[in-house]
Amino acid sequence: MKALRERAEAIDFDCREVEFVLRIAEEIERANLNHPVLYAGSGGDVEHAVVLGNELIFIDSHEPEITLNEIRSRIERMGGVVLREKREGVLGRGGRHEIEFDFFGRIRLIYYAEDATKFVPPEARDGISVYFVKVPHPKEPNVGSLSSPESLSRFLSLIVVGGFYLERECPLCRSLRPVDLGFVKVASGYISALSIYNVEGNLYKKVRDVPNLYELLKMDLAQKI
Repeated sequence: MKALRERAEAIDFDCREVEFVLRIAEEIERANLNHPVLYAGSGGDVEHAVVLGNELIFIDSHEPEITLNEIRSRIERMGGVVLREKREGVLGRGGRHEIEFDFFGRIRLIYYAEDATKFVPPEARDGISVYFVKVPHPKEPNVGSLSSPESLSRFLSLIVVGGFYLERECPLCRSLRPVDLGFVKVASGYISALSIYNVEGNLYKKVRDVPNLYELLKMDLAQKI
């Protein structure tokens, strides 16, 4: 995945986040993983996703057709070219929409309009290279938070050893140490998001599997409260 830094350099990111985004791209390129990237609560944020890998899974239940139009528009705006699209099933009922496009190499984006706190895409069940959450708070009233121990443990467990957790506003831990959960912090920095909170993003690398993640995250949350 040698194109990740090239993509990061080509996209017109907010000047405050350029350094952090370049560092993220470099770390993931160096890891050279072949599993997909899972972006929960993605909206149409293609720009940050394409510096993470070539196989992207977006999950966002909010206004699916508007989200897909935003994805297409952002691909075009950053200089990409849509090559083909395909839909299978009904969005919101387990169906998926696939967009293949070219931007410093071929990229496949699979979109699901499901509850990102519960739905595990079949493409992710054999492991993911990156789990990305930027704003964990739901847009839909019937959707939970991505920062809950149930949701977070489910998806952190899917990250392969050597893979990454990238977050803003969805902390890995509060009172425990990242290493207690099988991770080490690699970098921190500004990453843009539609949010009222002014917090940094964090990139963590998974160094080992931890079998009791849910119990640890639940304990971590309780200790903070």
